[in-house]
Amino acid sequence: MRSEVRIRFDGSALPGGAQTVLGPAACGPDVAMIEDVPVLRQIEVWVTLERSDPRVPILRALLTQYGCQWLENHQDRYTEEELDAARLLVMQSNGDCQVDGGIVWGMTYDLSEACSVCGTGGRQTSAVFFNGEQLPKLEGQRAGATYFWHHLVDEGLAAELERIGATGLSFRSVYAVMRDQRQVKLRWQQMCADKTLPPMSPRSSGFERDRACRACARNGYFTATDEAPTRFVYRAADLQGADDVNMSWENVGFAILKPDLRDSLLSKPWMLVTPKVRRVFRDAGVTAFDWTPIRLEDGDGDTSSRRG
Repeated sequence: MRSEVRIRFDGSALPGGAQTVLGPAACGPDVAMIEDVPVLRQIEVWVTLERSDPRVPILRALLTQYGCQWLENHQDRYTEEELDAARLLVMQSNGDCQVDGGIVWGMTYDLSEACSVCGTGGRQTSAVFFNGEQLPKLEGQRAGATYFWHHLVDEGLAAELERIGATGLSFRSVYAVMRDQRQVKLRWQQMCADKTLPPMSPRSSGFERDRACRACARNGYFTATDEAPTRFVYRAADLQGADDVNMSWENVGFAILKPDLRDSLLSKPWMLVTPKVRRVFRDAGVTAFDWTPIRLEDGDGDTSSRRG
């Protein structure tokens, strides 16, 4: 594993352009990408370095010296061997193939056992419905997700996941809602997890909390990567009996529960899967998801990303 930092700034905000800071920081084309973005009237500069690289503090200091604001993104990068040896992997849509689906398009939930204040923990009771005008986004793709992280796979991937005997996995149908309100059933399936894992260890890091529910405290999680990579840590004992496909107890985003469910905003759990599930997507050439190994907390409080 290596930890990267990506620093983004507007080169047009610097006297003399991006080289005013890239030159003195010794950041050449091997680490710096410069793109002219006329619509924003910016020269977008991305510099990617390892977090321990001595050029990182130099670049920050130069940007500060010239009064140039910047954004940072921190992320851990894993080898194929590390991904394949993980106990569980967090499976997250990366935006490569996303459609607008959810309660506004007719999806329903049973909230009888959910938090009465925010609805977190509600049980989905319908198929996935999404905006049919976005149907072209699925063309040529084998997997994707809705904006609310309903994970979608074509029938071939669904069959392969069943063939490998992935535990804890069930499927729901997927419909495109057309402009005339017709619901067109697709040859796609939604991946659903039967089990919710216990809460993460407090040693998990790299999250921000925003508008978390005061009643259940399960939502309001956001992956904040401006200071440190997001790292998911679980107690080894809490993963005994985990399936190949699971949901996190914690939910991403905040929630707003209204009398009419269609006017509500529901938070969403992470999906955590075993490497054998990821291999199905890898072998199919799917690039619509990012995969993050969880870390295990031993009895003495140490953490590692090794297989449990």
